[in-house]
Amino acid sequence: MKAVSRLIPLIVLALVACGGDGDPGSGDEAGPPPDAINAAHSGGTFTLAQGAETSLRLSSEYSWGEPEVSGDAVELSPVDYLQDPGFAEWLVRAVRPGTAAISSKGTPACAGQHGCPDEPITFRVKIVVPE
Repeated sequence: MKAVSRLIPLIVLALVACGGDGDPGSGDEAGPPPDAINAAHSGGTFTLAQGAETSLRLSSEYSWGEPEVSGDAVELSPVDYLQDPGFAEWLVRAVRPGTAAISSKGTPACAGQHGCPDEPITFRVKIVVPE
């Protein structure tokens, strides 16, 4: 049962990557970001007003590299917790008009264990900050 529960997030990510979620933030059309952007939103494009903020939360089911930002429209700030909430979090702040891409690579936290997928995944979203 544990192996099945570990595969569910991967199945969801595969469906999202294939465009099967119907989320207005996925694909090429920009939509408003959810309260927190997460791995299920990978491949999505979001609009964030200048000065606005949202959260980026990546699950502890993966060991994530520090997210990289290409473009200067947004800035990321890590959020530290006293207790592990089950995810790593960064505050995404829209600082100037333009487009930025945020990406990170995740390795399954269960890597090396029987039934665990050992393939890393890549998370990537685009943030559009309008004039």
